[in-house]
Amino acid sequence: MSKKVNIFPFSSFLLIFFMGLGYLIKENPDVKASLGPYIEKSINLVLNVRDYIEVPFYKHIDGYGVKLPNKYSVHGIDVSHHQKLIDWKRVSEMYAQDTQVKFVYAKATEGEDHKDRHFYHNRKNAKKELISFGAYHFFRPKKSGTKQAEFFIETIGELHASEMVPVVDIEILDGIPPEIMRERLADFLQKVEDEWNIKPMIYTGDSFYKDYLKGHFRKYRVWIANYGQETQASTKRWTMWQHTQSATIDGIPESVDMNVFYGDWEAFKKAMLVGYQSH
Repeated sequence: MSKKVNIFPFSSFLLIFFMGLGYLIKENPDVKASLGPYIEKSINLVLNVRDYIEVPFYKHIDGYGVKLPNKYSVHGIDVSHHQKLIDWKRVSEMYAQDTQVKFVYAKATEGEDHKDRHFYHNRKNAKKELISFGAYHFFRPKKSGTKQAEFFIETIGELHASEMVPVVDIEILDGIPPEIMRERLADFLQKVEDEWNIKPMIYTGDSFYKDYLKGHFRKYRVWIANYGQETQASTKRWTMWQHTQSATIDGIPESVDMNVFYGDWEAFKKAMLVGYQSH
């Protein structure tokens, strides 16, 4: 990928200013409580302006830059603000290695109070380009599972029939015992299921699954991350496989994760789309 063209360095100075201001008020709890949310919004605004201006200066990508796994016909990606501002039209029009991006999961929330700054952009524009869309939450085991689920639900709002089942991303212990992590994760899953009457899916790494989740949460689908030739977990257990974090896709400024679904397009719709789920 070609280097970015820096045509708006002032945004970088603004970002440094706000970050410095945030550090200074960190030592004063009263100031932090009153100004903290405004500082975060200001930083996000500057970052969004920077991303918006830089997007047109990324050149088109010809291929995914990785070898796609054999035997799978439904391919997709997952993104967050780390991929910056995505041009979803270009993503939808890209065709390489005899396939297109059919679905995307975008980060919506993390913990009890962090909202991904590009979530609404990704949701609106991916759906506009007819890419199947779903939202995920990055789980923090130190926090209440119920409160995290409430924040996720509030951020998503209405879950549309054309969207994919919600996902919880669990890949760290945050220094707490595994059994406590599982209790809070169970609280999250149950709250989401109660709200939308749909079982969410669990995303995790192969090793984390083997060490902390195997034998638990059997009624929930699993999305496994493993960047080798195959997964350790049996194909009877996983629904989706994240096989790389290094793909290059036209319209996305940074490298991106790619995934495959275990099954064809008809199986994908029945398994993943909200409108196909039994209530």
